[in-house]
Amino acid sequence: MKALSCLGAVLLLFTTRAGVDDKKWVIHEWGTFTSLQNESGDALGGINTDDEPVPQFVHRLNYNLVLGPTEIPASFSKGAPLCHPDVTMRLETPVIYFHPPNSQTTVQSANVTVKFRGGWLTEFFPYAQASIPGFVQKQIGSFASFESTGPMKRLSSATESKLEWNDLSVGGEWPVTKTSAHVWTSPRAVQAASVQTPNYESEKFLFYRGIAHIDAPLRISRDTKTGEFLFRSQLTDLPADKPLPIRSMWLVDIQPGGKLAFRPLPPICLDNNSGKILTHTAPEFADADYSRDNLEKLKSSLHEALVADGLFPDEAQALLNTWELSYFKSTGLRVFFLVPRAWTDFYLPLETSLPADINRVMVGRIELITPQQRNKLRDLAQFSSARIQSEATRMVVTFRIATLGNNQEWERLDSGRAPLSSTISVPKTYQTYLDLGRFRNALILDEAAQHPSQSLTNFIATYRLQGFKPAEALSAKGN
Repeated sequence: MKALSCLGAVLLLFTTRAGVDDKKWVIHEWGTFTSLQNESGDALGGINTDDEPVPQFVHRLNYNLVLGPTEIPASFSKGAPLCHPDVTMRLETPVIYFHPPNSQTTVQSANVTVKFRGGWLTEFFPYAQASIPGFVQKQIGSFASFESTGPMKRLSSATESKLEWNDLSVGGEWPVTKTSAHVWTSPRAVQAASVQTPNYESEKFLFYRGIAHIDAPLRISRDTKTGEFLFRSQLTDLPADKPLPIRSMWLVDIQPGGKLAFRPLPPICLDNNSGKILTHTAPEFADADYSRDNLEKLKSSLHEALVADGLFPDEAQALLNTWELSYFKSTGLRVFFLVPRAWTDFYLPLETSLPADINRVMVGRIELITPQQRNKLRDLAQFSSARIQSEATRMVVTFRIATLGNNQEWERLDSGRAPLSSTISVPKTYQTYLDLGRFRNALILDEAAQHPSQSLTNFIATYRLQGFKPAEALSAKGN
């Protein structure tokens, strides 16, 4: 009965289109919290990896903090980003929309502040004042520049960063920066008021991203006897005085080639009892469950849930369009769920000077390690060091010949718009590594730590996959 009453409260959530209230603004936000969990439900570090790079005009904390989607080995270029061992969570593309009341006929001034407990806010637009531990912000013209105050720092649950958009103008007609980037044009397709900063940067929304050392509110493990996925609460630092509802949740498996299967999961309520099994489900799908037609069915199911949780239909569609690649086309096994608002507000507190009704709808995304990925890791460990080295040397030569003087081809590969195999023949050792998917660096580094082997050590060294070595000697979990 407690679970039913908890979920019943969620069913009452409903937000009408802006303009009904003559006094208050309506502010909506959406985004994604992404993590990677192993078979025991433990979060893996080193997932500072990006599926959808944003345009160059976006302000960045550090270009070397986030791994891009490229398949080009890090050893082929200087200054390549590295895995950060403390990054167990990716905060991906939150955008904030402003909807004015009917009575609003003039441009409104506003301040907006967002904090991130346990993490760094690494990208943002338009210009904001950033407070990031270990970095000092400087302004070069209209662009934010950051200098590190020392060696790369550790992340812990005690880390806290902040962005402040001060003296915003909201509700005017201003030009936006031209771009064809899908990840940027999709969020623009929403009926919302434009914003402009004092340095004249304008957009249809406020955007930011981050990386953190925090746990997802859900812990998903495999039962050692049945193989089923077991779902438990994981409210690590959040003092929850009442159950937190997760109303909508899906298990999704996407095969190479685009066929997918999905299964809606029952609603659950999170609490401080981390040992209680909240629900369970089989990890496998029948062959007949996989179909390309399921893509639209899954998107429809997600869209319906996002709107029911408070987004306007065009906002929900913008979210799904923005994450088309990583949500629906990237091979892998994952769980999507709508994050409880109280969890979001605790780790990502948001304040504004506007009198507003604020609704924040965040999607939790937990990537789960599959038996196929474990097999690929075992295959990597079986290759001889001599073969790894010889194939790497041969690949360097063929790659340099193929891209010599062809900056356009390099950019196509480096941006992740094309696979490496479109330019050269990829050797078996490196292709096995690529087949591990988006978080392959985190997976191979974790495997090498848990099951050391000379082959994995040599592979990591050959392709420069070693992670950052942060300065402070904090424990793995932080303080």
